[in-house]
Order: sequence, then C-alpha cells, then structure tokens
Amino acid sequence: MSVQKVKACLILCVAVLLCGCGQALSEREIVRAVFFAQQQGQYSVCLLLADQNGGEDGVHYKTASARGATPAQALHRTEDTLPGQLYYGLLDLAALPPGSDWQTAQTLGTLLYDKAQPAPELSVFVLDDAAHSWAQDAANLYEDMKAVEQEYALHCGLQQLFTQADGCAVPGYRTDSGYDFYLLAKDAPARRVSGLPAQLAAVLCGQADNFFSAYHDGQALCKSEVNVTVEDTAVQLHLRDCTLQSLADADDDLQGFLCAELQHAFAALTNDAKADFFHLQFWHENLYGVGREAPAPTLAVVFE
Repeated sequence: MSVQKVKACLILCVAVLLCGCGQALSEREIVRAVFFAQQQGQYSVCLLLADQNGGEDGVHYKTASARGATPAQALHRTEDTLPGQLYYGLLDLAALPPGSDWQTAQTLGTLLYDKAQPAPELSVFVLDDAAHSWAQDAANLYEDMKAVEQEYALHCGLQQLFTQADGCAVPGYRTDSGYDFYLLAKDAPARRVSGLPAQLAAVLCGQADNFFSAYHDGQALCKSEVNVTVEDTAVQLHLRDCTLQSLADADDDLQGFLCAELQHAFAALTNDAKADFFHLQFWHENLYGVGREAPAPTLAVVFE
C-alpha cells in the first residue's frame, strides 16, 4: 500500500473515532450538567443537555429526567429516554442531593467518575433544599451555580470527593447569595455551615482564596484575598487587599469584629476530630510521626 493510501486510511480512522463511530457531534446528546435528588424514597436524576436545534440567539438547553431505586438506575432510565448517543465530554457540573452524607457523595462521585472521565473540569455542589421542577429550573440552577463559582473564585472538583479517607467537603448552592459549605465525615452526620464560616471552611479546604461575605450580624461586609500558611496545627490567615465596609453607618471596630468572628468560626470548625478536613493532623504527623497527638489548632489573622 502506498504512503498516501496509508495516510488516507489513518485520517479516516481518526475521523470515525472523533465522530463516535460515524455519528457526528451534532447528532449526539451533549450533557452539560447532572442533578441528583431524593424524592419519596427514590432517586431522581436530571440531565441538562445542550439543545442544538435551539437557534443561534444565545445558549439553549433541554432536560431529561427519570426516577429509580438507586442513583445508577435513575441515571440509566434517564439516558434511555433520549434518542441520541450521550456525550459526557462537555459535562462540567454535578449537583448532589440536599442532605447528602459521606456515603452518598462517594457513591455518586464514583458513578460520575465512570461517566465523566473525559470531562477535566467537572464542578460539584450540594443542591439546596427547595423543591425544583427539573424542566423549569435546571437551566437556571446550572447558570446560577456557575455564576457562584466564578463570583467567589470557588471550585470543588470531582476528585476532591476522594482525596481523604475519612471525609470530604463540598460547597452547597443557595438561592440568595454566597454559598453554604458541607463537611461530610465518614462516620458522623453531615455538617452545614453558612456565611463567613462557610467561606473560611472553603479557604481552609483549598477550594477558595477569597472572602466576600457579610459579618457582624449583617452590619459589615468583608472583601479580601486570602492565603493560608500552616506550621504544625498553627494556621495563619493572610488577608490581602482587604476592604471592610460598614452597612449600618456605624463607627464600629470592623477589623476587631472580623477577627473575633473568624476565631469563633475556626474553633467551631475544628472542635470535631472525626475527619481531618483541613489536613492539620496530616501536617502534624508529617512532622512528628503517625500516632502523635496533635496540639489544639490555633488561628492567627494577619492583615497585609
């Protein structure tokens, strides 16, 4: 066979593979997000798909949903409602059910990993407690979660569900502003925190690098870049370009109130040693060996 014919055969093979064994990308069902919920003892799954027949005036979506006794069954039934071959290569968001625990996160994370291996930047949230109509709400939920991720420089990837054996931490979607944060220990009930404690938890987990939150009973606003350094279990929180704004026209000690609330939040977040969410025990054992009891964690707030 001539060199030209070999090249032509190779090009044809590559084209067939890229098109999904002869199926053009425009004929596939392109999944952008997957939402899980639990309803009446069953799982409900919604796939948000790109509507490729929606015209050129903006982004268009369509949905497919179904129920099942397990998440895998609900997802399989949802896929069966679609006529085309599903393509998960552009999937970039997944929402776990409200009230998820560690086992739920592991189960759904594994299921998503099997489906979404081509998707490098899949983001994970826990869904809020509101009742949602998938057909009416899925597109707005997707856009809102992506907006929260961008506005707060927040990111929890799928792989972060599996980096620790004793727990995982996931941001939670909320409809008003900011985000909640879920601490899911392996052998304990899930903990959800809101407001400044949620943003502190996200920073300590390495899922965010800024504060943009109200504090002091909603009378002040903090906006700051944040960097964390750790020596043993002593944490330093470095606040750079920090702007503190009074929302009540009061002459309060805004910096003092912020430091006090951060100290209180840190103490509450670290008083339960069921899971090493912030890797403090990990760093201590790297310094002194496995099995050595770690000193109580401390926090120092540094304004730069």
